Amino acid sequence: MNIHKEPLLKTERLILRPIKLRDLSIVQKYSLEDEFFRFLDFHTKESVKEFVELAVISDWNDNARFVITLKSETIGSVGLYINQKEKIAEIGYSLSKKYWGQGIIPEAVRAVFRYGFIDMKLEKIFAQTDLLNLPSQSVMKKMNMQQEALLKKHIISQNIRRDVVYYSILKSDWEKQVN
Repeated sequence: MNIHKEPLLKTERLILRPIKLRDLSIVQKYSLEDEFFRFLDFHTKESVKEFVELAVISDWNDNARFVITLKSETIGSVGLYINQKEKIAEIGYSLSKKYWGQGIIPEAVRAVFRYGFIDMKLEKIFAQTDLLNLPSQSVMKKMNMQQEALLKKHIISQNIRRDVVYYSILKSDWEKQVN
């Protein structure tokens, strides 16, 4: 049962709204850019379609996926994979390469943190990335997330065994930043 209504989040420059099937072609376009998946397995049109379809049909309380719009243009997405029992969520984000380096992901993540901690009553939000993915780690550090773990040779991506780093932020630490 979906007890939370799907929200519209607004920041200074961005509008974050729930992902819809009509967003598929745009998400596919930026997800298939070479730089986009340098730390991930190669995306195909079909794998991106499955990702969007799953986000659309999933219960919002388990998979809250927003598209990021700037001046009415869809340029990325950010979402929470929520574990209601534990009151935690993993955050994931993506952005068209055209918009990298403009502070868009930190701005979107701030809005999703607020949504997760206030509206969804989460106690912890965490993220993971390839140890070599310094831009993603930079976002995590900008968000005052703390490194919790380094898992050596934890995943296989692009046929290479890779290290994964985890970062997190507790609601109590987030509250200190926003108050």
